[in-house]
Amino acid sequence: MSRAAAKPVHVRNTLLLPLLTTVDGMASELVARILSAERGYLESSLLTREQLYDACHANLLAMITCLAGEVEPELESAAEAGRLKAEQGVPLAALLHAFRLGGRLIWEELMNRSEAEATRALLDMAAQIWAMVDVCSDAAAEAYRHTVDARSEEDAESRRRLIRALFGDHASNRSAVAAAVHTLRIPERGSFVVISADSDRLEFSTREVGAVWDSEADGVLGLLFGRSDAIVNEVVAHLDVSGAVGVSEMFTSPSGTAKAVAQARLARACARVDDSAVTRFGAVPVPLLLATHPDSSRIAVRQIFGSLLDLPEVERNSLLATLDAWFASKGSTSDAAARLHYHRNTVLYRLRRIGDLTGRDFMNPAQAAELFVGLRAFQLGEDGR
Repeated sequence: MSRAAAKPVHVRNTLLLPLLTTVDGMASELVARILSAERGYLESSLLTREQLYDACHANLLAMITCLAGEVEPELESAAEAGRLKAEQGVPLAALLHAFRLGGRLIWEELMNRSEAEATRALLDMAAQIWAMVDVCSDAAAEAYRHTVDARSEEDAESRRRLIRALFGDHASNRSAVAAAVHTLRIPERGSFVVISADSDRLEFSTREVGAVWDSEADGVLGLLFGRSDAIVNEVVAHLDVSGAVGVSEMFTSPSGTAKAVAQARLARACARVDDSAVTRFGAVPVPLLLATHPDSSRIAVRQIFGSLLDLPEVERNSLLATLDAWFASKGSTSDAAARLHYHRNTVLYRLRRIGDLTGRDFMNPAQAAELFVGLRAFQLGEDGR
């Protein structure tokens, strides 16, 4: 290498190497500049001045060492700074600004120490300094984003655990439930109701009612809460729903959530055989009784319908659909025929056919009631298969 070509390198090292002995003071100066320029650092309640100083010291040392030795930059300190700032809640823009402030401080120190013959070396280093700032900033930003993503996943998983505790058996984990109520900002007293729905496409719009949702394998659970029963009932009455929805009884404290979950699930099962898409617990007592005791329900189906169940599926379903339409029409064969688009005589024939197969006369109120119980038990059993 010629003497002329070597001179800028010699001058550069003459300027840079002494900086290694002043990194402590430079780190303190950089901390002061960062805190003066970036409120994001000041407003972070978790980041301490000592942590900021350590990060500045490590990154200044790495950058100066790299410039003096013409080696690849050591980026672990930059990545660690990115992770730390993400964990402490410092904005990404403030983090990147800090690296630019660090690059400017190094440049100023070099300018202060240079003499006339160092001009060319400084010009050569200018591009290197800002290139290094970019490389370190990129490393810090990547680590920052990875940390934010990881923390978001951890926060989401933590929230899921809290919600599962809220909707689970409160007796087995009361402390977890208390933590869920506090973290999810659920009031300790108020008007509460649980919703169990087939679909998560369930919408309502009001600022007066809060909600916590939990997706299940076959639908979604929701806890709604407000200041009064009237407010919550108004929201429930105007739910925009897709599929069956069950609604629990109203209760006054989050401690009643687990019981309400069971009620909402039973009401949802009943909603599948109810004319209304939204079914309140207790609004359909016969289906509710049957859904609560599925074994007894299956026995009732067999005892009431007997040989009707042994018919080919198409014929069996046709007779039961006629019976369902007759009950929906409040015992009017004409209205049932209109619902089914049949002649009235066809409805009468099928009802008599049901009587022959079951031994129960639809004109006898007590026996008609048994047919209704058998029909609802059969429908609930079909939906549960």
